[in-house]
Amino acid sequence: MRLRPRTLGLAAALAVGSALVAGAAPAQAANEALTVNRVFGSDRIGTAVAASKSFTGGKADAVVLARSDSYADSLAAAPLASDVGGPLLLTGSGALDASVSAAITDVLKQGGKVYMLGGEKALSGTVADQLRALSKVGSVERIAGADRFETATKIADKLPQAKSVAVVTGWNFPDGLSAGALMGVVDADTSHSIGVVLLTDGRSMGTATSNYLAGRTFTTKIAVGGDAHTATTANSTGWSALVGKSRYETSALVANQFTSSAYFEDSTSIVGIATGQNWADALSGSALLAYGGGPLLLTEPGALPTATGDALRTLQADAVAQGENVEQALIFGGSTVVNGVVDDQVRSALQ
Repeated sequence: MRLRPRTLGLAAALAVGSALVAGAAPAQAANEALTVNRVFGSDRIGTAVAASKSFTGGKADAVVLARSDSYADSLAAAPLASDVGGPLLLTGSGALDASVSAAITDVLKQGGKVYMLGGEKALSGTVADQLRALSKVGSVERIAGADRFETATKIADKLPQAKSVAVVTGWNFPDGLSAGALMGVVDADTSHSIGVVLLTDGRSMGTATSNYLAGRTFTTKIAVGGDAHTATTANSTGWSALVGKSRYETSALVANQFTSSAYFEDSTSIVGIATGQNWADALSGSALLAYGGGPLLLTEPGALPTATGDALRTLQADAVAQGENVEQALIFGGSTVVNGVVDDQVRSALQ
């Protein structure tokens, strides 16, 4: 399978953003093509808006919108955002945030679509009405199930061309963030996301997910994280597992699938880094990395974990072996979320 990388048009925004992060100014080194930059705003909503700037000027065919205070309905959303060619944005449940309204007007093509994730408790009818009132918006579609598990299956229904599935626990966020970037990569042959993300009920597969898997055939099935691995072992066969001793090791194992000797035939040129202690910045980052064809790795807030640094070195070595380079690293969130020292550690690992 060949990944289909798509250019992220973030250069202008990043040049400004990076200068605001202490100790994180972009620099050139032995890998002359390498840039390490920040994608961030004043809060989680602002960081998602910053990530959407890749689509500025009406480049997005659609926008995926999720609530800003919970990951429940959006953990499976990165493959959808990548597939429909747009960003994953966050807003409060009761009303459309003004900055999000402006971002949608900026990035969406005229007559484009907005997908709302979750029922009216997640995103209210007021949010739907405000979206329909935007001049750029042609239609609004709500994707919602009875709970987070069924909502993930409803999202998967929107990706009928997907041949792969990753299952992750629905009761924690780290494994799903990395899995979303992998499953959201667009296949060069189909021009659609390669896979979907489904949620286990902790160490049990859960009724909604079990029923969905029983009714749909996937050629590749991956359990990401220990709980998901336990769920698949107890309920079915034919699953491979990516399970580390920590969220950072699991994230690194997922990132290693982006090497040319693993899931894809070619190497990646882009990587993303986000805190493993919170979900919001990594969620919008996961969707953006899926669109760009690269992994999302997790970091401790104060320093790059050993597993993450090793994964970055592996990805760069693979790219060099293909006559290429990892040329772009994006770090999501400001210096209060991920310390500026991480920028230098990422840069060093990618030389």
